[in-house]
Amino acid sequence: METGKAQRPLGLMMSISLVIGTMIGSGIYFQPSALAPLGWNMVIGWLISGLGALCLAITFRFLMDGTGEGIQHNIERITGEVPGFLAMFSYWAAGFASIAALVIAGGSILADFLFEEPSTSSGVVMAFILLGLITAINLIGTRSAGRMQVLSVAIKIIPLLLVIGALTWFMLGSKPVQPMAPAPVEIDGISGAVALTLFAFLGFETASVPVNKIRNPERNIPIALIGGTSLVLVLYLLVSLGLMLLIPWQDIASSTSPVSDALATVLGPVAGGLVALCILVSVTGCANGLVLIGADCTYSMALRNEMPQLFARTSRDGVRYWGVIVQSVIVALFIIGNTSRGLSAMFTFLALLTTGGILVFYFLAIVAAIKENRTVARWPVMAIGIAFTGLAIYGSGLEVGLWVFALLAIGLALRWYCRRSAVRVPAEGIA
Repeated sequence: METGKAQRPLGLMMSISLVIGTMIGSGIYFQPSALAPLGWNMVIGWLISGLGALCLAITFRFLMDGTGEGIQHNIERITGEVPGFLAMFSYWAAGFASIAALVIAGGSILADFLFEEPSTSSGVVMAFILLGLITAINLIGTRSAGRMQVLSVAIKIIPLLLVIGALTWFMLGSKPVQPMAPAPVEIDGISGAVALTLFAFLGFETASVPVNKIRNPERNIPIALIGGTSLVLVLYLLVSLGLMLLIPWQDIASSTSPVSDALATVLGPVAGGLVALCILVSVTGCANGLVLIGADCTYSMALRNEMPQLFARTSRDGVRYWGVIVQSVIVALFIIGNTSRGLSAMFTFLALLTTGGILVFYFLAIVAAIKENRTVARWPVMAIGIAFTGLAIYGSGLEVGLWVFALLAIGLALRWYCRRSAVRVPAEGIA
């Protein structure tokens, strides 16, 4: 029957592309600035984050056994409504923190293009312009988002392959490489590196969400989860290590766009400018997708009376416009509230806040998987996932932990109010 094909149009390659395209956003392009002072802790952090992401990906696959549903649904089914809400709300909160980090990254690139000596204020202004553009696109409701995502995957990888190629050229030419930062290898440095590098791996779970839209999910989802994450891990490790060996770590630490700056040093300013444009496309595409996903999250919670009912309203084209607008306002407030940190420090903080929020989602998924599964052979993988999540939570720091706790408290209070009010929108207001 053709119906089955229509319901599940994504094959194996598209599923892997979905994972890779969602994971490669801004982290690998901008995190090297924060990772450079950590020296070899950075390499260990990448390896631990990659292994942890793989274990979490496998754990998510355990959680989906025999259900045919996505992660959020299964957390609620196994552990109850409140944990299911906390998972969804934390995922949404991590999304708007990530959008803020992405538009800050994109704004810094635009400021570099437009101003000879860009300042923090100019970067913030450009970030607001980019946020406004993304918001407008989502409110219009473009139908070509899927095609744009496929195209952006190819564009995203170009700068990363250029870094690997430049490193290979240096090594084969026997040219001297730069030393790593002289930071001691210790638990605080490693945990900090894990918290930072995990941000670059966020999104590996995307193939486990649209289960009913993936052909042969029992085969394709595990391969996409594990294969896509493994490919990205290798790419990240080579690129991050390559940057450290190509240019002095002090230059990377002070750079607002280390990948484009490094390639400009090695290949010339024209190449650096083209790479910066590729990165801008990458971060804009990711932010655009996250705005759409965030609006769907609030829409879903509103239908369960866990969010105000205005989030359940849609336009004639099915756009969850209140979810788009409110999320963009929150992103703007986050940016305004953190401008005193400077662009690089602001991006690092928002990346850690994103990680902190998503770790709640991951932790609840692991708890649900442990409760659901009784197969002893699966316990080591889930134990590694728990340990990795704990290490990342520790590395995120007290400030991020307090922010996440406050956001979850606000979410629970909002849910209580909405459930108590239980005011539904008219049927015609829901798509």
